[in-house]
Amino acid sequence: MMRKIVKVYFLFLAFMILTTGLRYFQMDIFNLKNVGEISPILISVIFILLIKKDSFKMLAFNKFELKPLFLPIVAIIFVIAIDFIVQFRFHLIQPPVFNMSFLVSLLIYSVLFTIMLGGFEEIGWRGYLTSKIIQYKLSWSQLIIITSVIWSIWHLPTHFAKFEHHFYIQYSIFVISCFEFSIIMAYLRIRTNSVIPAIIMHSLIALLYASFFKPTSNHMDLYFLTFPSIVMILILLPVSIYYYRKGHKIYSDNYLKTPAPEYVG
Repeated sequence: MMRKIVKVYFLFLAFMILTTGLRYFQMDIFNLKNVGEISPILISVIFILLIKKDSFKMLAFNKFELKPLFLPIVAIIFVIAIDFIVQFRFHLIQPPVFNMSFLVSLLIYSVLFTIMLGGFEEIGWRGYLTSKIIQYKLSWSQLIIITSVIWSIWHLPTHFAKFEHHFYIQYSIFVISCFEFSIIMAYLRIRTNSVIPAIIMHSLIALLYASFFKPTSNHMDLYFLTFPSIVMILILLPVSIYYYRKGHKIYSDNYLKTPAPEYVG
């Protein structure tokens, strides 16, 4: 029993070290600022090719219903809107300018973030990694903790890189937001049996912050209120608790039973 536990968690530890290490070397050693975003999907593919029991079905590119996405998207937009109001009130961000240039940038960001941020990351976290957790029949709480911890640590290099906006974010607060967002995206993943809703959600969050949160000169002085602000994580808390409870029931009823879902392989 102990050997099995060590084997399981060693795999997750290796996944975390490889994805984070690859990102760090690409950013710091080779000064490739954005290429590091591919490490979650790249390491997932390598694991699938090396582990006999794994298959590309574990990436969870399955058809899904749009209905489960509606309420989480509304909740996220509401929370980010409150964060925008707070930061704008303290003159941390500039007022948005709605012109043709802004709309073109918004369109470009939508495509890039869906592929590079939402896609490359979520295929790793809510795709392969979540499928592996389901395969090992770990609990719902373990699923949230493992994916949140790995996701948080993967972002750690950006908090020491001056070319990244994360440089102005308190890491401890950022970790809390990772747990909250992980719960919502994990819920979407197990509710729809597809990674695509998590990709959409992740991309939406990144798109809203990149498009509407342009920092002012006060940004560094009051960095404790920047993304993810204290107000935002407090408002997001009841939302994440709600989806944690809903996800726990769905996961217990549908994913801890035998046989395991088809995509697990």
